[in-house]
Amino acid sequence: MEELKEFGLTDNEIKIYLALLKFGNLNPSEIAQKTGFSRSYVYDALERLMEKGVVSTSLIKNKKQFMAIDPKKLGESLKQKLEKLQKIIPQLEQLRESSKEDIKVELHKGTYIYKILLNDIISTLKKNNEVLIFGVDDEALMKLDKHYKTNLDIYFSKLEKLNIKEKVIANNKSKMLKGAKTTSYRFLPKQVIGNTAFQVYGNKVGIFLWGNPNYLILIENMEIADSYRNQFKILWDNAKR
Repeated sequence: MEELKEFGLTDNEIKIYLALLKFGNLNPSEIAQKTGFSRSYVYDALERLMEKGVVSTSLIKNKKQFMAIDPKKLGESLKQKLEKLQKIIPQLEQLRESSKEDIKVELHKGTYIYKILLNDIISTLKKNNEVLIFGVDDEALMKLDKHYKTNLDIYFSKLEKLNIKEKVIANNKSKMLKGAKTTSYRFLPKQVIGNTAFQVYGNKVGIFLWGNPNYLILIENMEIADSYRNQFKILWDNAKR
């Protein structure tokens, strides 16, 4: 009777329903006896079956008895539910379409593009927000851009002012920066990190590709940002302090 699962019934609930069909009106003790379930389980299961509309009750000699709903009525009930669902499908589809968030993507190319990312983080986040950073190499960026240290100091100052917390996963050869007062560090081997870094903040992800030139991809979409947050959490939990 696997088909009865279409009504949301469990295997044990199906067994109770079939017992009621076969033996007619039964009280909980009799149901327990027929099915082998405990009385306490039978009581709970009967409550669920009544909520699902497949079992009803009656009083016989002032005693509460349970009976199975006529299978034909179950079919009619399912038909009515399907008809109601068909009526609201257009509304549900409209709701689904309206809830889809557009994905905005920007591509930046050049030597000094990391400054764009720092500025975007500050302009996007609000007080007490969080930034998750994987794979950034500040020392390499300082060698690449003589103004990077100044931009970084301004960035850290704004983070501190807004109480924005950073979590950074860097390669195990990197040093913790003194100016990063709201930053927590963890470390992974350099070969694990590779030449790609990503930052997650608000509803945005910044992906930084090291090369000649460097590339920065900015993605604005909450679903994608949350996906990267989940990835970061796994990496963070496995990185060393």
